[in-house]
Amino acid sequence: MDQQAIVRTGLLDDAARAAYAKAFDARRDTTGGLGGMESALIGAELFEVVLAGQVVARYALKTVHRAHGSEVFIVAAAGGLPGTDLVAGMLPYIAQQCQGADRLTINTRRRGLVKKLAMQGWTLDSYVMRKKL
Repeated sequence: MDQQAIVRTGLLDDAARAAYAKAFDARRDTTGGLGGMESALIGAELFEVVLAGQVVARYALKTVHRAHGSEVFIVAAAGGLPGTDLVAGMLPYIAQQCQGADRLTINTRRRGLVKKLAMQGWTLDSYVMRKKL
């Protein structure tokens, strides 16, 4: 990004709902059809990335405290800026934002995102298997 982006607390207004809805379409769903945007965002902290006065991306973080540490989940992310890799640009910032947590986690069905994350030092931690009952 040529200009400096600003990250601010986000709202769940109509524009945010429309943007986040794209992250929860059938191609990106990681819940096997059981979850959705509303349930994923309950208890999440929302953020907006603003560049030149325009919101170019949004993301939502949810912290889970476990017996041996805390894990921050990126439960939703949406947006885009032509000519800019927001994944490469924003994930280091999000990781810094989550200092104090033990893990930063994302669930995705996007193979391209898995490759991008691996190039930034992320590792594949598990597989999720489901059986419809």
